[in-house]
Amino acid sequence: MAEFSYEILAAALIIAFVLLLCAEYLWLYVLSKRNEETDIQKREINARIHAMTEAFLYSPTASSRETELTSLIEYIGDDPIKRDEASVQFIQLMKRSEDIPPEKLASLGRLYESLDPIEFYSERLESGNYYEKSYAVRRLADFNASDKAENIRKLLDGRHSDVVYNAAMALSELGDGESVLVFAQKCENNRYYSHRVLLELFQAYTGDRAELVRRIFDERNDYIKATCIKAYTSDRIKELAPLYADGMSAKDNNLKIACVKALAQLGNPDYEQKMIIALNDKNWIVRLAAVSGLEKIASGTALEALVKAVSDEEWWVRNAAAKAIVNIDFQLVYVEKVLSGYDKYAADAVKNALYKQINMNGGGLR
Repeated sequence: MAEFSYEILAAALIIAFVLLLCAEYLWLYVLSKRNEETDIQKREINARIHAMTEAFLYSPTASSRETELTSLIEYIGDDPIKRDEASVQFIQLMKRSEDIPPEKLASLGRLYESLDPIEFYSERLESGNYYEKSYAVRRLADFNASDKAENIRKLLDGRHSDVVYNAAMALSELGDGESVLVFAQKCENNRYYSHRVLLELFQAYTGDRAELVRRIFDERNDYIKATCIKAYTSDRIKELAPLYADGMSAKDNNLKIACVKALAQLGNPDYEQKMIIALNDKNWIVRLAAVSGLEKIASGTALEALVKAVSDEEWWVRNAAAKAIVNIDFQLVYVEKVLSGYDKYAADAVKNALYKQINMNGGGLR
């Protein structure tokens, strides 16, 4: 009797599990269909708003423009999906505002007032939906809603990582340096936020980048410092040269490499000796970055140092130094010096660089 009861129980559990599985699949199917229908609806709305906006922009007279604009505003109404799609298209429209005639641009002010995007997206910050909050803060940044920064800052203390990340990105776009520092501290303590996320954060910053780097150097660890330097290396911020020079003596290799690369990008002859010293560093990536800096400085002293670097034990350094010499030694004095020397590997590197330049120039050296 006990054995029979266990068999019935097992069968009942299997049936219940299968029914539950079927119900889950059915729910996923329904959800998928709903999402598909929503996507179709959004595409249709997007296309309609785009067509109506273009009709407004290409209207030949003031009266026809007014008619088209009124039709667009009436179509959008208070529908949240339409307001969102129209707001996104409005942002894109403003990005090419220089191509829009002043009279048409002025008329678009009425569309902006109707959409009231800052208030529209601010209301979504109060939503319990994490996706909507994340989306809303990014749109507020697009509309440069600096007066809503305090509301966005509150989200930095939340537990949902996506909301925190998007809030930080929005505040960075709004130029809120203090909030960027707060998020950078979170990244020190939570490696969920990757190196890529930090780079995005710094690159989105619209405030005083030089001042932000100085604050990062005073308040954050070497990992954050190095990432910040990498984010702004291509900016060539001249006033940060002394800071980069100090960072070249850092114990952390990642930070040292970042500072050498950043200083090298400036090509500042005042730091030529720093670059020459870096050519003797134990880390070959540091030496490689120093070669780049000396190539930009392009002085006689720099060329002498590059001649020595062509004998470096690391192929990448030798190759880069050879290319640098060929690129800046217009009189071929230092090229001849390497070719007539006893270092076969150095001579081969320079020959290879010469051949490549000749091929690139269609048979001529320069």
